[in-house]
Amino acid sequence: MTLSDAPATDKCQCTRAKGDYEIEGELGTTVICPDCHLEEATFREPDNAEQADFISERDVYIAFKGSPSLIRIAEKHPSDQLIKKAVRKREKGQEAVRDLIRNYGISTVVATIRILLDDHVFTCTDGARRRFPDLFPEEQESQALDSEYNPSKETADGFKGSELQNSQHGQTLQDCRLLASLPIRPRQRLMSQLQLILEHACFAFGQRTMQKDLDDWGWTCAEAVPLQRWIDLFKQNRALETENSIEKLSTLLSSVARIQDIAIQRLSVDLVGVNKLLSSAEEFVELLGTPVYQSTIAPLQQQIKRGILTANRSAVSIQQETDRRFAEIEAEREKLKRQEEEIRWYQNENLSNIQDSLERDIFAAMAQAKDTVPDI
Repeated sequence: MTLSDAPATDKCQCTRAKGDYEIEGELGTTVICPDCHLEEATFREPDNAEQADFISERDVYIAFKGSPSLIRIAEKHPSDQLIKKAVRKREKGQEAVRDLIRNYGISTVVATIRILLDDHVFTCTDGARRRFPDLFPEEQESQALDSEYNPSKETADGFKGSELQNSQHGQTLQDCRLLASLPIRPRQRLMSQLQLILEHACFAFGQRTMQKDLDDWGWTCAEAVPLQRWIDLFKQNRALETENSIEKLSTLLSSVARIQDIAIQRLSVDLVGVNKLLSSAEEFVELLGTPVYQSTIAPLQQQIKRGILTANRSAVSIQQETDRRFAEIEAEREKLKRQEEEIRWYQNENLSNIQDSLERDIFAAMAQAKDTVPDI
């Protein structure tokens, strides 16, 4: 692609940007002038950006955690261009950032940062801890207990849907995004399919490692045993314990068990929760050593993650446009309010003048009458 094919943008006119080209342009990406922060030239993003796996929000968080440029704009609902400038500043001194741009392209990095910003992950330690519990090992055990399924706290469809509480981020989803949770029809189909796949994976594991027990129990097919029964079995006989800690395995099994709970009880789950359940399902079948079912869940997870990322991006765009329009309406409302006050002032002032004039006319008439009849 030639420079004439590059996306149109305001170009830097500073001579200093030319001198920085060899330093900042070595990755073959856009060169940003440190003075005016405009682009000097736009080059093709790496060819492997489209071919790379789905970007990890965890990697993006680690790469940009503590970025002063990002923190400064975090609470201002920044545009993609402002986020991009913060990325470019971070890129200069962080190899991890350069790797992300090289592997996925800056547009994907910016979109992922926007999702994390909207969820207050960079500005709220509790939000980051809930999103990435493995990055806070000292809190992992308590977080695992807090995140386990609690029927009294779950919200089924039809109850306060417009202000569904987001347990991941401690605020109503209505506040941070328009798209709160997965619609009931695809959610029910997805969770039911996941439950069926996991039950077959468990049965395949049982046939390989405990066939005699299966025969003794009369478990002749995958449909004979619900997922929760397998989970209880694995918790009791410790058949899946590896080098992973017992707490981590317990958390994983509890997460997998939620899939059946959601499918049976039609519980609501937010988009972040869907991603986590898919990740848990993939990790679970990998632990079972069932490559057939792992090869089924892995692409399913990636495609749904991409769909959720696109949906989140669209929801953020809609929210921004909605906020902009509401701001315009509010500004117009203030303008009309001022005009209303001006009209009322005009009305009151002129009525007062009319009253004063009428008072003068009356007193003048009274004075004239008194002159005519001086004894009164």
